[in-house]
Amino acid sequence: MSLSFYGLSKSYNGKTIFENISGKINSQDKIGLVGVNGSGKTTLARILAGYEVCDMGNIRRSSSNARVLYIEQHPIFKPMVSVYDEIDGLASTFRQDHMGDRATVVKRALNRVGLDEEKWRQRAVSLSGGEKTKLALCKALVSDFDFLILDEPTNHIDMKSYLWLEEFVRNLSKPMLIISHDRFFLDRAVGSIWELGDGELRAYEGNYSAYRTQQEIERTSMVREYEKQQAKIQHLKQMIHERENWYKSAHQAAGQNDFYRAKAKKHASVLKAKERELERIEKNKVDKPRNTVSPAFEVINKSIIGKKFPPFLVQGKNLGKAYGTKVIFENISFNIGRKDKIALIGQNGVGKTTLLKIICGLDQDFSGGVKINPSLKIGYFAQELDNLSNQSTILEEVLSVGSTIEEARLLLACLLFRGEDVYKKIENLSMGEKGRVAFAKLILSGATLLVLDEPTNYMDIASKEKIEEVLGEFAGAVIFVSHDRYFIQRIANRIVVIDHQKLRCYDGDYDYFLTKEKEEKSRSASGIDYRDLANNVSRLECELAFLSGKLNEMMDIEEKEKLNQKFLSTVKELNIYRNLLKNDKYN
Repeated sequence: MSLSFYGLSKSYNGKTIFENISGKINSQDKIGLVGVNGSGKTTLARILAGYEVCDMGNIRRSSSNARVLYIEQHPIFKPMVSVYDEIDGLASTFRQDHMGDRATVVKRALNRVGLDEEKWRQRAVSLSGGEKTKLALCKALVSDFDFLILDEPTNHIDMKSYLWLEEFVRNLSKPMLIISHDRFFLDRAVGSIWELGDGELRAYEGNYSAYRTQQEIERTSMVREYEKQQAKIQHLKQMIHERENWYKSAHQAAGQNDFYRAKAKKHASVLKAKERELERIEKNKVDKPRNTVSPAFEVINKSIIGKKFPPFLVQGKNLGKAYGTKVIFENISFNIGRKDKIALIGQNGVGKTTLLKIICGLDQDFSGGVKINPSLKIGYFAQELDNLSNQSTILEEVLSVGSTIEEARLLLACLLFRGEDVYKKIENLSMGEKGRVAFAKLILSGATLLVLDEPTNYMDIASKEKIEEVLGEFAGAVIFVSHDRYFIQRIANRIVVIDHQKLRCYDGDYDYFLTKEKEEKSRSASGIDYRDLANNVSRLECELAFLSGKLNEMMDIEEKEKLNQKFLSTVKELNIYRNLLKNDKYN
């Protein structure tokens, strides 16, 4: 199946969303649709799916019987329908004989998207955001369709479901249109990008990274063309000014002399020609490309520049956390160094947010100990964005942390709040805009350790990239939770995984983690318990760091001797595990 549309226009209450846009989706195309929030991506998807009508334009499908499956960003379920019945009802409508027994198809589909049997009798409306997304995606496994449209399919889902979705999309041999702010997903899943913005639709061949490269080339070309044209305009203006002055003086000096009057008249003709040329250029003038505001290093790091920090800012030792009889994690240890930018990852519900709250002192109900360096100031970014005052303007809210107006406006401009934008009230902002305000407050608060829980939730790609730029300039430590793998790849220099109530630490970026994880799975398949060895090494390294800090404290001789013996025995044990790990790598 293929689908084409021509001259589509849509407006709401007199506001134009897009105008006279056209495009074509061929039978094997997988297209990513990107653009800032509010640019009309969902509106276009709903029109192509038949959920809305356009004001003007035509849509043509290669077959009049072609079926479009549209999976919405915010799926709606009937109040009393169970998870199982939602998919069973759909399967009874679309199921074909080749799909097999209906009950088997439904169960297999629910398991594939990560909805375990214990959820099947639960009401669909009571599911979490990520579970609702999984249930909506499950429809693609039991439906018979010719064209698939996915609207933000990776929202809130865990890594396991994420990987399943990625594989499903890559293996599906049907045309697809995918709206997504997830750049890593777009890099791996689509073959072309459509950018919707300023009422126009622009097409780019290749994945998201290829699209960004083409954008940079376009911008460089536009800057060069603008500068070339400006130089031409200035040259013409200078010539016109000089010839006007010459003509006036020459005309006056010529008097009644016919030769000099003719010569002056000739220059007048040249002057008019130059004026017409200038008028023609200015009529078709290239707009000045908008400059991006670079993050200001001094503003971002005003509380860090010139200060000395110890090697470890936070040390966690033998931490345990449980809710009643449900153990979240137990006997975990970790260090946060002064230059660390740590991505904390793991399945939903493993305790990532809980661990962040323990570090920030917001959760005191745990076993073990957390040692915070006294010089440290922690800044916490919560998913809920509940630290903003709805009645304040953006500027007032950011100034409340003690920054100057100049600092606040510079950072807000870096985060896409320019000019009069800073006087908007918090209550009138989108969730993505509120996230940028909360982030600006955090940066200007003087925090030397940023603890971020899903900082880019609700943000469009442009906003995410600005957050990444600021974090790239930030000279302090960061620990963050994110499902955005592109964001993790750009920011993290260490990866920490919570899995089966334990921590696994990887001293490298996201690519390093993926490589090591692949190696671990290979070793596990051969019966070698590599992860257990690595966990013991990590635990003992944290123990050594803790003991090293204690040995620097004032204490009596007997106590110091005991501590020193423990330090030496820990070193010995660590070397044993390191040798085992080293031997394992070469086996």
